[in-house]
Amino acid sequence: MFNQQTCFILKKNIFYLIIIIVSTSFAQQRKGQLHLSNATQHDLHVSFGINVLLNQSTYFQQLMESDSEFRSIVEHYNIELQKDIQISEEHLLLMEENAIKLRGNSEAVRKLRNIFKIKIDNPTNSKLLEIGIALEKLDIVEYCCLTSLEPTKPPVDIPPTTSNFESIQTYIQSNPGVNMQYAWNLGLNGQNIKLRDVEYGFNKNHEELASINTSLASGMTISSSASQDYTEHGTAVCGILYAHKGNYGVSGLAHGAQELVLFPEWQQSGYNRINAVSQSINNSTLGDVIVYEMQVSAFSSTDYVMAEYNQVVWDLTKAATDAGITVVAAAGNGAVNIDSSNFAGYISRGDSGAIIVGAGTADTNHDKLSYSTYGSRVDLQAWGENVRSIGKLGLFYILIGNDFNQSYLTFTGTSSATPIVASCAAVLQSYYFSLTNTYLTSQQLRDIMKETGIEQGNVSFGSIGPIPNMEAAVQRVFNESLEVNLVEKFKFQIYPNPISNQFTIISSDLISNDAILEIYTSLGQIIYTSNLPMDKNVDVSQLSSGVYFVKVSEMGKSFTQKMIKN
Repeated sequence: MFNQQTCFILKKNIFYLIIIIVSTSFAQQRKGQLHLSNATQHDLHVSFGINVLLNQSTYFQQLMESDSEFRSIVEHYNIELQKDIQISEEHLLLMEENAIKLRGNSEAVRKLRNIFKIKIDNPTNSKLLEIGIALEKLDIVEYCCLTSLEPTKPPVDIPPTTSNFESIQTYIQSNPGVNMQYAWNLGLNGQNIKLRDVEYGFNKNHEELASINTSLASGMTISSSASQDYTEHGTAVCGILYAHKGNYGVSGLAHGAQELVLFPEWQQSGYNRINAVSQSINNSTLGDVIVYEMQVSAFSSTDYVMAEYNQVVWDLTKAATDAGITVVAAAGNGAVNIDSSNFAGYISRGDSGAIIVGAGTADTNHDKLSYSTYGSRVDLQAWGENVRSIGKLGLFYILIGNDFNQSYLTFTGTSSATPIVASCAAVLQSYYFSLTNTYLTSQQLRDIMKETGIEQGNVSFGSIGPIPNMEAAVQRVFNESLEVNLVEKFKFQIYPNPISNQFTIISSDLISNDAILEIYTSLGQIIYTSNLPMDKNVDVSQLSSGVYFVKVSEMGKSFTQKMIKN
């Protein structure tokens, strides 16, 4: 006989077990989300379950021999399977290694090997939908996904002399802006970070982009069918991210980044969003920032939501963020509530790791703009109006000397908000790397910006999250770096502490004169750097009273101590 306490414990454990089973099955249910958009042509992708172990050279034969129902569908429709995610095996193995280190498992990366495109003769929409429904009945299939093959609308100094417009880029300044100026004042502007933009095109010859390290991805082209409204969208995005900082025009928020590369969805060979995203990931690694300047129609031609609503894009994104690549994506301009029952399937997939950005007002209210998609999956916001950038798009632009390559505009939408947040992520990542020689994950950057951001005002019309506050975020990154530096270190003491005008570094570890000594303010601003003096004595008589941090670095190791100056 069980006593009353034992019965209670058993009932409680069974209850929790049921919750876990139900929650797990719900979170993993990827079927039943097939739908056609308004496009006249689609691709159909099939994802086989992660437990279906496929030899990558003989996968088709394996599937035909192992599953008679699959073989029957293949023979009935004369199906071929085609590898469509063109990420090299070498890069997938690197991503797996990084994912194991960062997330504890590599399942999201391994899953990419099991996603294929369906090839048939006369691929009409109705036939592809029919095949998708049939395949989703099989146990070996995780999901099928229809992807539009028609472009979705984007979510929107040479003589004569161009005026300096930085003063009207007020989103650079403090609230209601993101206060990127604070980071710039500390010398932080995205150094050593590589930026990637996935969309339609850009004007490399613009005076703000021509002399800096911007490029089209190697081996890719921009479709000649893409109108100016599509290609100049990318020019405006690049301007916010990376425009040359000089004495003319605008300044990119992350203008110190190593490079910016465009991965076009619409090439001369045709429109293929999956390929563009795949190639951006194939050419990215730890610390890189990929910007999704894309949206997708969910059920109608105007209910635009984030690109990862597409199941294959979601899987690609999850694999990238698990492997340490940061993804920042537009929420979309569809005024859609992502928490409505229509999107239960999307929400049940869980967290892709991407930073999803909504569009807010350009004032201290930080309210949601009417057209922005919103809900619990939208993490952060930035200005969706009055954003000054470059390019010739829409109605609100000027041409200097009537020159297309000297065009400046007012940019709007989740399109303008997304590169603002992406720039914040890049600058914070750069700063963290300079302090620790390691990178933050996409999820960690997202948490830092959310937790230190300025809260949204009126949320009654839908949540789009806070707007980044770079002053608070930079301080948080500095604090985070102190904990990391405790992992691999040599210890030292500051003597005396508190100090008056001079202190001595005392350590039981051998520290050479090649070691670097840095002193930071309590806000994380570096104010002193030099090689460690031979006698280990440091004169700080010029410092005012207050709290500081002293960091000593050598051979990949570092340690930081708090110092109080009387």
